[in-house]
Amino acid sequence: MKRILITTFAITMLAAIAGANNGGGHGPEGYGGEAGAIVASNGTIFVTSSTIDTGTRTSTTTIKAVSSSGSILWTATLSNAGRLELSDGNLIATNTTSASDGTVSTTLTAISTSSGSVAWTRTLNGRVTSLEPFSAGTYAIVVVPATTSGGSATRSLVAIGNDGSVLWTVSLT
Repeated sequence: MKRILITTFAITMLAAIAGANNGGGHGPEGYGGEAGAIVASNGTIFVTSSTIDTGTRTSTTTIKAVSSSGSILWTATLSNAGRLELSDGNLIATNTTSASDGTVSTTLTAISTSSGSVAWTRTLNGRVTSLEPFSAGTYAIVVVPATTSGGSATRSLVAIGNDGSVLWTVSLT
C-alpha cells in the first residue's frame, strides 16, 4: 500500500511539474503530443508538439513552420524547451535548470523563423518568468532565488537584443 501511495504521488508530481513548466503562454502545451501554435504576421504558423520521457525526465519539442499556403517550410527539435515566444524573426525558447546547490539558470535559445536554425543562445542567472517582445528584442523578467534560508529573491528586467546580446539590466527589487 505504501509503494502505491508513493508511486501515485510521484506520478502526480511529474504531471504537475510538466504542466507548470509548459502552462500559460505560447508553445509546448502539456505532453504526449499535444500541440500549441504561434502565428507570425506573414501568416506562417509554428506548430509545436512535445513528448516527455518519464524515465530520463526530459522532453523533446518539435517545431514545424507551415506557410500560409500549407507548405511545411522547416522542422526543428529542441530538448527541454519551455514556452516559446515570437520576437522579431526568432522563436525564443526557455530551458531552466537548477543545480544541486540551489542556483538556477535559464538558457534562451532563439530559432530563426526563416530557416529553423539556432540564431543564438544566451544563459541568464535565475529563472526567466516572462518574455515580452519589443521592436529591438525581448524583455525578460528574471528571478534569482534566495541563496540562504530566510533570504530574499531578487528580480530584474533584462533587455535582450535581436542578436542575443544583453542590452541592459535593471533591478526590480
